[in-house]
Amino acid sequence: MFARPRKLRRSDVNERIKKIHSAMADKLLSRPELFTLAEDTLEQCYQNNMMRYGSYLLWQGILEAKSEPKVFKALLLADDERTANLRRETIFTGILSEEERAASLES
Repeated sequence: MFARPRKLRRSDVNERIKKIHSAMADKLLSRPELFTLAEDTLEQCYQNNMMRYGSYLLWQGILEAKSEPKVFKALLLADDERTANLRRETIFTGILSEEERAASLES
């Protein structure tokens, strides 16, 4: 059995998470009322000590760019390690249906 290096596996997972976040961004931008759900999730996570202050500020910055779709997507889908780690603990739970999530991974 061939074991893939840990770094390669992590990279694959990051790419799948990024595809899902791209689909979530598209849906959020087409239905701006869903941003309220993400904002509420962010506040709940922070108030319940499930998120550090630095992550909270990064998510706030991303959400503040919602009125500029290109900037919002660029911030959310950035390739740096910090943003990739941030996406692993997303505030966009409940945005996509299971079918939408699966479709985003197939594309």
